[in-house]
Amino acid sequence: MATFVLALSSVRTRRSASATAMFGTVLTLLVTLLVGWGLTKRSTPFEALYHYFTMSVAFNGPTNFQTFGIDLILRADKVAVAALVAIEICFIGAIGWHQVMGRNEPGAARFHAVLTALLFSCVGVVLSRDLAALFGFWAIGGALTYLLLAHRWGLDAVASRSRVALALPFLTDICLLCGIAWLYARYGTQNLNTLLPILHTNPGWTVRSLVVGSVLLFLGVAGRLALWPFTAWITQTTITAPPAASVIAQSAWSVLAIVLLYRVMPILVASNQQTLQALLGVCAVAAVVAPLLGLVGNEPRRVIALAGSGVAAIAAAVVISGFRNQSTTFAVAGVACVLAMAPARAAAWLAISSIANAMRTDDLAEMGDAWRRMRASSTALLASTVVLGLTATGALAFGATSRSKLGLALGEAALLIAVAALRVFFSTALGPLRRRRAFEPDRVREVPQGARSWPYWLALGGAAFLGASLIAGWLNFLDGQKHPAPALAAVAVWAGAAIVGIAACALVYTRAKDGALRASAAAGVWLGRGVNLIFGVIDRFLVAPATDLARRLGEWIPEGDSALGRFATASGQLAQASARAPALPLLVVLAVALAVVFALLVQGVAR
Repeated sequence: MATFVLALSSVRTRRSASATAMFGTVLTLLVTLLVGWGLTKRSTPFEALYHYFTMSVAFNGPTNFQTFGIDLILRADKVAVAALVAIEICFIGAIGWHQVMGRNEPGAARFHAVLTALLFSCVGVVLSRDLAALFGFWAIGGALTYLLLAHRWGLDAVASRSRVALALPFLTDICLLCGIAWLYARYGTQNLNTLLPILHTNPGWTVRSLVVGSVLLFLGVAGRLALWPFTAWITQTTITAPPAASVIAQSAWSVLAIVLLYRVMPILVASNQQTLQALLGVCAVAAVVAPLLGLVGNEPRRVIALAGSGVAAIAAAVVISGFRNQSTTFAVAGVACVLAMAPARAAAWLAISSIANAMRTDDLAEMGDAWRRMRASSTALLASTVVLGLTATGALAFGATSRSKLGLALGEAALLIAVAALRVFFSTALGPLRRRRAFEPDRVREVPQGARSWPYWLALGGAAFLGASLIAGWLNFLDGQKHPAPALAAVAVWAGAAIVGIAACALVYTRAKDGALRASAAAGVWLGRGVNLIFGVIDRFLVAPATDLARRLGEWIPEGDSALGRFATASGQLAQASARAPALPLLVVLAVALAVVFALLVQGVAR
């Protein structure tokens, strides 16, 4: 936070802004490692409580509802430390790469200031134990993420595509807020330390209320975890946003969302088994559909984003399944999976961004020969995509069995993730780099030396987290429980699914790269037409009638106000005229009129 204030108040040049952001991020990483070193010597987490504000809302009734207050409860456990380390590694890699490759980006001081503020909000989300305070940091991070993704404010495409990054996450964040408010309305507290023990003992609790709160919380998490169909806010901004901004948004939010899901899972478990089964089905479908869509179309960064979304869906399914089975404790394996995925996806994103910038295209069909022309970036892309394809191995080895329907779906997802990730490397590294209009292939050069090493370091960090996720001692360290080591056969089965996907992708792209890319492009065209048709139907039968109704209502309101005003004026004039009329003749006329009305309405006359 001090670094953000310093960057906001005194930093103006690009070099000093990036240096300040890097200094603050490295310092935060060192503090995180210091806290982690302190946790290794104790079995309980560090916790600090600060009263933010308290407000009286009632004078009688249950004590939980007599006051409303928000406390800053900062709880640093081992999961929080590991999550912060993964986030800060991604921040450091993105800032270091952006120092060299983002020299032409506008507003360097503003960009790096927003980065440091986003890191501050990430720390707040991970450490917060009070749901209201957590959502405060969550909302701040969401606003700052939109500013990052819409940083290139001078282009029309950025303005139009960044609307999705504002509207879709805002909708899911509102669901998260509604879930927190729903729980407070039923239990009178948003502190997880006091909320979790009374889920089934508080007077007035019902299973239905817990189901509603659980679904709202899951929707809030799924939006920021970018599970399908909530992937548009990262796929629509892959080209228009700065690469460093997209890397940080995807990596940081995937870690934050999976940690929040891990924290609130006792609430979801307290609802019922049908809800957990439905959420598992949603995660399984998202895990398969997201990488399957990554096989459609030839935009490389979109493919990397969808592959990471598939890994996140597998991790969410493992977390839910781990809490659902009360006899097991492997839910933390899903968190470890995302910790490995975040740096690997960041490395792949930076490497493919370097290649796309050098080749001046965002179409895989127009790329090629990167293995000879850009050996360093291609090697980093290969290492990061292999790690990305294998990140789900540990989570599946601990938390799924290949004989169940869920395991079959997740294994299918692991295979598709490997194919989607590796097709980016084979498309760019193999085949000729064709000459296009105003483009000369011989002018393609490797990126500057200062930007080459950062994807390697991120890939190495992802590989380290991946290796740790396969070790039971790492899971024991994270949640403080004892985990049995997975069988080597289980690890081989799940790793084999990814390896089969890698081998199949290599076989197809080495034998017929152009045919595979033409098939992906054709599928992308058909998918685009289908999406346009669906949105056209929605616009015709839903948006257009609602807009027309709103327009007609907007026109009717002034007309109704005018008619009401004329009626009031006429009634006032009539009242004034009746006041000036003589009383006796007026009473005689009214009596005669009433007599005629009653005479006409009596039963005999009516017959």
